[in-house]
Amino acid sequence: MRSENARQSNSLIEPLRKPWLLATLVSVCCSSLGLAQPLYRWVDENGEVHYTDSVPATESKQGHTRLSDQGLHTEVVPPAPTEAELEKAKELERIKEEEERRIAEQKAADQRLLDRYRTAEELELTREGKIAGVDSLIQVKRDLIRANLTRRQKLEMQKREALESGKPVPSQITADIDNTDAQIRANYAAIVDMEYQKTAIRREFSELLEHYRRLRNLAAPQDSEPLDTGTVGGVKNLVSCKGIAECTRYWERALAYVRAHSDPKTEIAGPGLMIGFRYDDKKERILTLTWTQQAADRPVHLFLDVQCIDKQTGSLTCADAEVEQVRDGFGEAVAQD
Repeated sequence: MRSENARQSNSLIEPLRKPWLLATLVSVCCSSLGLAQPLYRWVDENGEVHYTDSVPATESKQGHTRLSDQGLHTEVVPPAPTEAELEKAKELERIKEEEERRIAEQKAADQRLLDRYRTAEELELTREGKIAGVDSLIQVKRDLIRANLTRRQKLEMQKREALESGKPVPSQITADIDNTDAQIRANYAAIVDMEYQKTAIRREFSELLEHYRRLRNLAAPQDSEPLDTGTVGGVKNLVSCKGIAECTRYWERALAYVRAHSDPKTEIAGPGLMIGFRYDDKKERILTLTWTQQAADRPVHLFLDVQCIDKQTGSLTCADAEVEQVRDGFGEAVAQD
């Protein structure tokens, strides 16, 4: 019995006497306990697949997959983003921030609109007030034009008297005529710009009213009139053109239109200007046609103004349907292409 126990004791002590055998046993035990070296699958920049117990530092950006003893994926590290991907991510973030900012600004603007105007009628009154303000400035220009037209008539009479007497037209009269014509064209050019301002106001408030009604859940009015887009700035006695051929053709038609509604014997003509008169027992009508252009790259504007003087009352406005027809028919007659 004692010898048997000694043999068992020696069998237990034997591994301790052989270090290599002890290391093997420890390795096997550790492996069975899940302490084996990890295995990684990674692909290099040439597309070649590798299986190693570690990922080289030079290949860390390529991404890798950690495998279990059974070959299952236990961890996936994606490749590092490229410069192009980083730039794209930054751009997407910028677009997102810009959109968020735009939405916040729109909400704030909507709230200011609701706070400022309690009803749609208040918006309409504001629009009419702005248009009336521009109309008052237009009236100032018309008053200056009337004074210019009166002066121009007197200068024309002096010019004709000189020609009828066989004398040359004095240089001072010629200079005064040129200066007066330039003032008339400049004042009408300003009126054309202000007509555009009125149209811009109408368009702005048309959009504001539509947006306001959506915010308030209001129905659109049944009798609302659409903006007139068939003429320049919605003004029927204003025509624009581009190019010498088109503008010359339009100008010839405009001259013929004025002559058809005035007395050719009394007309006054100058560069980019024609003034026609028509008289009867009750009224005096003055038709002024101008060619204006703010810059060489801007369109030419042909504008017909019809003013009326009531001889009985001296009023500068006449309730005359014919005057309205002449004014409103100008655009269609000239730009009939």
